[in-house]
Amino acid sequence: MENVMIGYFSEEQAALDALADLESLQKAGGETQIAQVGIFKKDQGMISLRRSFGSGAEADESIIGGIIGGITGVIAGPVGTLLSVGVGGSVGSEENAPHMMPDANLFWSMTLRMKDEHIAIVAVVQELDQSPLDQLFGGYTAVTERFGAAEVQEEIEHARNLQDRLEKTVRDELTAERSAQRDKRVQDLKVTVKSDFANMMAEQ
Repeated sequence: MENVMIGYFSEEQAALDALADLESLQKAGGETQIAQVGIFKKDQGMISLRRSFGSGAEADESIIGGIIGGITGVIAGPVGTLLSVGVGGSVGSEENAPHMMPDANLFWSMTLRMKDEHIAIVAVVQELDQSPLDQLFGGYTAVTERFGAAEVQEEIEHARNLQDRLEKTVRDELTAERSAQRDKRVQDLKVTVKSDFANMMAEQ
């Protein structure tokens, strides 16, 4: 089964130790094939890729060779920013997050699960038996989850299309001619700005 497996860590050292074990498992070969690994960290509400490595056998233009880069592009782009802002608001409270997990896709789940300074190890794998990776991550009391690799790739493509539409909408709105309502708002703001300067001069 081709999966994207994620291990969530609250302690950096535990994540680094698990990463070393994962690299050893990758080099050992065997039935569990590890194509790509990405290490993500959440800092000040934003998730970013800190490091990645591959087996060397996967091609960049292949699906498995582009999943980590695709996740990075979405999670660090406008869609990821909107998700992070949402988590920082009403849907991101501790009591709400667990109830949203069962139906969450990879991006939403990463955003909900990760707190500041937390680390996620994301691995693109093919596994006939899930127990080797379960045992590896289980040794560090990490929270883990799996998503089908094909489903994740489709989510990446969907998110990119959504991002393109968002960017086009913003461009169109920003370059659109001002309506009468917007023109009135500009005139009101001119009065306010002029008043602010007058008040500032009066206080000097």
